[in-house]
Amino acid sequence: MFWKMKILDKYIFSQVLKATLMGVLLFLILWISPEILFKIIRKFIYGEISFELALKLFFLEMPEILTKAIPVGLMLGGLFVFDRLSKDSELTIMRMSGVSTFRLVLPIFFLSLIGVVLCFTVYKHMIPYSTSEIKRLKGDVFQRHFVYIDKEKDKKPKQILIVGGFTGDYLYDIKLLRFSDKVQADTPLMKSILTSRSAEIKDDHWKLIEGIKYEIAPNGVYRTTKEFDEFRIFDEETAKKAAQLLIYSTKRPREMLDKELLDYIALLKIMDMPEERRFTLSKYYQRFSHSFGCILLGICGVLLGINRPRERRLIGFTLGAALIFAYYIFIPFLDMLAQVGTLPPALAAWVPNLIVFGAVVGLVKYKNI
Repeated sequence: MFWKMKILDKYIFSQVLKATLMGVLLFLILWISPEILFKIIRKFIYGEISFELALKLFFLEMPEILTKAIPVGLMLGGLFVFDRLSKDSELTIMRMSGVSTFRLVLPIFFLSLIGVVLCFTVYKHMIPYSTSEIKRLKGDVFQRHFVYIDKEKDKKPKQILIVGGFTGDYLYDIKLLRFSDKVQADTPLMKSILTSRSAEIKDDHWKLIEGIKYEIAPNGVYRTTKEFDEFRIFDEETAKKAAQLLIYSTKRPREMLDKELLDYIALLKIMDMPEERRFTLSKYYQRFSHSFGCILLGICGVLLGINRPRERRLIGFTLGAALIFAYYIFIPFLDMLAQVGTLPPALAAWVPNLIVFGAVVGLVKYKNI
């Protein structure tokens, strides 16, 4: 009996694996054609990029798509194979031989575990590398309108630094707004405004270069205007925090390794930036939740593929397509809810999986499995 079950496991595993690979390939083709391939081909035709660069950009786009293609492929693989087994009455024969549905799902569970590991590896290593490399190849390293609010210990704003652009080496188009020590109804909010052509980041301070300092009188008009070659701002602790925040702000969460992402989240907490922290935390949790989704989507695909004798075959594929659409369409909306604080970041990241889990429970009850 054990020998027969081993053969059955291998048969189901191999069949679902083949169907999953086809599903992943199909998803890649459907996703790449409108979203990526057209843009790359257009840039190549107009001479904006070389053929070699176009090829590099094409393959560097793959990792991010794989994190969606693998779970979808597992669902389609399980759905297709078990739909065929049901249609050919092979599933009925297996059940009559005493093989439970749970036992039939076991090979798909192990295949889904492989999908979890692959997805998490892609999230953890491949996507940070590929997205950073894409930015480098495109020359897309400019970060505009970086704003840093320097606060007192009592959280009252002391000064605001506005950076017009950051090339990765130096900052340019700088404005520093310095608040008055005492804010009253008859005094201006600002005591001085500094503008400069560029700035340099040092270990213990920032240095504004070639600028103008505008002192504001109590009546709200400029009292003095003075040009300067260099002007130091920030103490050592503030300079380090501002530099870290500037570097991290040039990256999106998917460009960061796990350690960088956790360091950024900790920095946002120190800097009292709750909205950005909640959003980034949600993206961190999604690396785990979307990877784990491989298991739920794989099992759901099997349940959708198990049909009753006279049940319409297209129902499973239709429901599967609807579930995949719902799984991914809600992600931006959930990110927004996490950012504004309506949902905890962890819950927002796991809601799509909860939807699939609900579908799995409903299918088990509906099909009396």
